[in-house]
Amino acid sequence: MNYVKNELTGPRVFVAVNDNKKGKIHLTGGYAKPKMNKSMCGTKLNMKTIVDARDIAPREEYRHAHRWCKRCLAMLDFEGLDQKVLFSAIEFSAGTYGQLVVAHHISRNKPKLKLTSAPDKSQWRTVGSD
Repeated sequence: MNYVKNELTGPRVFVAVNDNKKGKIHLTGGYAKPKMNKSMCGTKLNMKTIVDARDIAPREEYRHAHRWCKRCLAMLDFEGLDQKVLFSAIEFSAGTYGQLVVAHHISRNKPKLKLTSAPDKSQWRTVGSD
């Protein structure tokens, strides 16, 4: 697989939450695991519920870093900036994920963001008028 660093948008990343509310929260989807059969770190996802990251990551009860798999969070480095921002509220002892990763991603001394090409017109999500 070809990882592209510093991309602005990319495929959606999902969160795999244990059904028994114990264990680490893993990530799946994105460039790393588009089929979502395993987590980004390689862990099998049996007995886990796959949830949209927008519903889990920015919420207060999921901000503590000890709940998240650090290897999966490290694999976010190869995902688009729009997916990294979702996890920016996770708090580590050195700072939040946003301070440690996202801020460096958009600093001035980095290469230009690589914009993905626009989807075909047949793939546009249009809003119908009433």
